Amino acid sequence: MSIEVITLHSNIYEKHSVNKLILTFSLPAIASLLVETLTIVVDTSFAGHLGEDSEYALAALGLLSPVMTFFLALQTLFAMSTAIMISTQMGNDNPFRINNYFQTGVLMTLLISFGASVFTWIGMDEILVSLHASGAIYTQAKQYLSFILLSNVFSSIGYTMTSVIRAFGYPKMEMLLISFSVIVNIVANAILTFGMSLGIQGIALGTLISEFVCALIAIVFLLRKNLMFRIKKISVIDTLKMVYEMAKIGLAQTLIQLLGGISALVINEQLMQTGSSGYVATWNIANKIYMLMIMPIVGITQAVQTIISYFNGKGEESKKNLTVKRTILICFIYGVFSTMIVLFGGKYMLYLFTTDKEIFGKVMAIIKVIFLTFPLLGITYTIMTLLQVTGKELRAVSLGVIRQVITIIPLVIMLPYLFSAWDIAGIDAAFSIFFAVPVADLLTLLVAIFFIVSKKRLSS
Repeated sequence: MSIEVITLHSNIYEKHSVNKLILTFSLPAIASLLVETLTIVVDTSFAGHLGEDSEYALAALGLLSPVMTFFLALQTLFAMSTAIMISTQMGNDNPFRINNYFQTGVLMTLLISFGASVFTWIGMDEILVSLHASGAIYTQAKQYLSFILLSNVFSSIGYTMTSVIRAFGYPKMEMLLISFSVIVNIVANAILTFGMSLGIQGIALGTLISEFVCALIAIVFLLRKNLMFRIKKISVIDTLKMVYEMAKIGLAQTLIQLLGGISALVINEQLMQTGSSGYVATWNIANKIYMLMIMPIVGITQAVQTIISYFNGKGEESKKNLTVKRTILICFIYGVFSTMIVLFGGKYMLYLFTTDKEIFGKVMAIIKVIFLTFPLLGITYTIMTLLQVTGKELRAVSLGVIRQVITIIPLVIMLPYLFSAWDIAGIDAAFSIFFAVPVADLLTLLVAIFFIVSKKRLSS
C-alpha cells in the first residue's frame, strides 16, 4: 500500500487554537444534528397535519419510536468510532491505518444496517402487535415502517460518511450536506404527502429520498477529494481487531441509544396501560422538542470527540484537558439558556406539530417536568465523551446503563403506583411517569462526576 491511499489536506488540528477548534467543529456538527433531527421532526410535523388521521399518525410514530431509536443506535456504533479512529490516526500521521479503519467501518455499517432492516421486515407484524399498534394506528405504522426499512440502509451509510467528512477536517461540508438532505426531505414530503395525497406513506418515502441523496453526495465528495478508502485486502485477524477496537469506542453511544429505545418502549407501555394513546401522541411531540434542544449538546460533545482523540494521540494532555473544560462550560451555558427558551416560549414551537389548543396545554405540562435538569446534561455528556475516547469505554457504557436501566425503567414502572396510591399533588398515574427523566439525569450526573474524580486520583 502506498501513501497515496488517502491524501490528507493541511492538518486543521495544528492550525487553530482549542477555542477555534471547538467553534470550527461544533457549529457545523450542531447544525448537522439539528438538521438531521429535523428529519424526524419533519415527519412528526407532517403527521400532525393529516387532518382526521393526525392523531392516528402521531400515535403510530410515537409507538414506532423504539424501533427508530434501535436503528439510530446501530448507526452510531461504527459511524462515530470510524471517525474517531481516523482522527486518531491523523494524529499519529498514519494514512495506511486510516484507509483500513475507513474500509472496515463502512463494511460493518453496511452489514449491520442491512441485517437490522431484513430482520425487522421479517418480524414486522409481530413487532407492531407487541408495540400495541391496532386498527388505524397499526395500518399507519406498517405503511410508514415499510419504507423506513430501506431508508435505514442509506441513512446508515450517510451517517458514517458525513462523520468521516468531519474527521478529515471538513465540518462545514458535513453541515451543508445534511442541510441539503433535509431540504430535500421537506420538499419531497410536501409533494408526496399533500400534493399526491399519499399520507403517511408520502412522509416515509420523502425520508427515504433524502437519505439516499445525503449518502450519494457524501460519497461523491470523498471521491473528489481523494479521501475515499481504496479497497485493500485485509487479513481476517486485522479486520477483527479493528472491528473490536471500533466497537469498544462506539459501544457507549450505541448502548445509550439502545437503552433509550427500551426506555421508550417501557414508557409507551406504561402510558397505554395507565392513560391512553392520546398520552403517547402528546409525549411524542414533547419528546421531539426535547430532542431538538438536546442536539446542540450532542453536537458539541460529538465534535470534540475527534479533537480530544487527536490530542490524545499526540500526547498533548494540556490541550485535551482544556478542550474538556471549555466544552463543559459551553454546554452548561447553553443548557440554562435553552431551558428558559422552552419554558417561556415553548408554546410557539408547538405550532410545528399541531394547532389543537388542548394538546398545547398537555405537551407544555410534560415539557416543564422533563426540562427540570436539562442544564446539567452537558456535563454528563462531556464526561462520557472523555471516558469514551481515553480508554475508559466501560465506564462510559455504565453511565448509559445507570440512566436507562437502573433509574428510568424502574421509575417509569413504580411512579404510577406511588402517585396513584398516595395521591401525590393530585397528579394522575400516567403523568407521573415523566418525572423519571429529571431524576435519572441527576443520578447519572452524580455517578459521572464520581468516575471523573476517581480517574484523576488514579492518574495522579
